[in-house]
Formats: sequence, structure tokens, C-alpha cells
Amino acid sequence: MIRLHVDVIGLNRLPLAPAIRTEMVADVARAARQAVRDSFQAMVDRTQSQGFWGKAKRSVNPPVIRDNKATIDITHLGVRLQWLGGTVKPSGRKSEVTGRRIKSLLIPFRDSPLRRRSLASLHIPDEEVMVLGNVETGSAILARVKQRKRRNKDGHYQDVTPLGALVKSATIPAHPEVMPSREQMREYAVHAATLVLNRLLAQADDNSTLNS
Repeated sequence: MIRLHVDVIGLNRLPLAPAIRTEMVADVARAARQAVRDSFQAMVDRTQSQGFWGKAKRSVNPPVIRDNKATIDITHLGVRLQWLGGTVKPSGRKSEVTGRRIKSLLIPFRDSPLRRRSLASLHIPDEEVMVLGNVETGSAILARVKQRKRRNKDGHYQDVTPLGALVKSATIPAHPEVMPSREQMREYAVHAATLVLNRLLAQADDNSTLNS
């Protein structure tokens, strides 16, 4: 999980009522959340991965406001790893597909359907999902193997669709572009704060006109 902290520095120095301060913090925090969601949408557009990045975008929770600060939680598993990088090893949990302990990582090939969908969502018959090669040496792949009849001949042939490589560990490089930069966050925050101040000034002008 990633937790972002939003702090409107110097807000206490402004002669604003507590309710207005809270309103400004809330608007700035919502703008920061939108900046993250827009960044994840850019990853969806770039990778065409509605599965991972679509879920990441939906996992950006609404801000929680306390005093003049806010926190925003991003709960989708793997976002921090994509952002900061690191080495991944098998979890050892039971697979949703095979029911056996996970001892290898599955790295989808570039043209694999697993780059956009999970193996479970593909609904491939169990008998067609096979491991080819040696898992222990890390030179194995997961593939879909269909048995097909030969035309005008006796016997069958196999239609093999490679899905991904099975490896013992994988190092993910850091991708800073996953999250909005400080400059981008600042632009969203300044825009939101400016809208609040403009709204307050407009209300003050209205009240001044009514009282004159």
C-alpha cells in the first residue's frame, strides 16, 4: 500500500475561518488524488493494461481529512513495486488456477493475452494449460496446448500458444512516471487552492454588494 500525505503548508497563517481551512485542504487533497488517478490512466493508455492499471486507478481512495492535513491510500498490490522498483520472489501461496503452492513467477511474453488479463479470467481448460521445460532450472514456460485433428490425415497435432516465462525471481526497475511528479502535484494543488480563493472572493463581493 502507498499512503500519500497532503499538507497545505502555511495555511494557518491565513486569516481564514476553520471551516474554510478544512474546505481548502479537502479541495487540494481531492486534486492530489485526481493527479494520481490521471497518472494511472496514462499508464492504462500506454500499456493497454486495463487489468493492473485499471485496478490501480480504482484503488486510489478518497482523502481522509484531519485538521489541516489529509492522507490518500493507494491499495492495489504491486503499484509501489512498479513505482520504486525491487526484486520479487514467489509468494508460496496457493494458486487460484492449480491449487498448488506458487514456486515460480509468471512473466507474460510481449504478445501474451496475460499482459491484459489474468490467467483465471481467460477460462482456459485445465488440461490445456501446461508447463514446458524445466521449472527447477528456471528455463520453463507456461503455454496453452490444444490438441487438433489433422485434415485428411490420421492423428493429431498440437497448437501451442506460449503465455509466459516461469522464473525464480525478477527484478523490476523503478518507473518514476507511474506517479505524478512533485511539479505535477503542485500544479493540481495550486489550481485547486486558487479555485477556493476565487470562490471566497466572489462570495465576499456578493455580500459587499448586498450590504451596500
